[in-house]
Amino acid sequence: MVRTSERDKALLWLIFDGPSPDAHLLQILKRHGFRVEAIEAHAALAGLRSRKSRGGSKKQKPALAIIDRLSVSHGIELSQRLQRRMGIPILLIVDRASMPIWDRRDDGILIAPFSARRLLHRVRALIVETPQEGEEIIEVGPFRLNTVRGVLRRGDSIYCLTPKQCRLLAILMRRAGQLVSRQDLVRWVWGAEASVQSRSLDVHIRWLRRILEEDPAHPQYLETVRHVGYRFHAP
Repeated sequence: MVRTSERDKALLWLIFDGPSPDAHLLQILKRHGFRVEAIEAHAALAGLRSRKSRGGSKKQKPALAIIDRLSVSHGIELSQRLQRRMGIPILLIVDRASMPIWDRRDDGILIAPFSARRLLHRVRALIVETPQEGEEIIEVGPFRLNTVRGVLRRGDSIYCLTPKQCRLLAILMRRAGQLVSRQDLVRWVWGAEASVQSRSLDVHIRWLRRILEEDPAHPQYLETVRHVGYRFHAP
């Protein structure tokens, strides 16, 4: 979509610690068509802790808040308050050393260092917008799949799928409760390459289970019917 004015650009909050925000991060986001409001972490927390911040602020609601390498305690509090007060998606930027502390597996977390391309992919996928013309949303059980953007949402968790993962999951979700044969899945997802892609189907199913299932070894949503195909359940 072509943005025709500054006001039409998606607004992002960049919440940072220290004397100033990351200039390189700001440059990437602004260069690629976003408006960015940089907010120091303590000021952001003070505003969110205030009762007036629930509805009294005249500030425009951002499409996404990026929390850039804060301490775990401040980062967690900010994430919780932003989601509770404003209901917006959060992208946490963390250092690799602190990654295990966050205990998150979804695409709302980005490990530094990262490429501009990876950052922009995450930002665009996480932005909550009304589906544009031509976009399809499939909702089954706790899952909501945007088939054009390749974004799967489950509660507050958001996952960015590859094109084949998205196509495969969309086929199964559209036919929730029905058995879909291996032959049909391979033909519909891989097309002319179907004769050599049966093994790839199993690999993609394993990847999807890591996203969908609490315990991928005992799937609740994506059932295997041995030697026949797969079935998507919505308990």
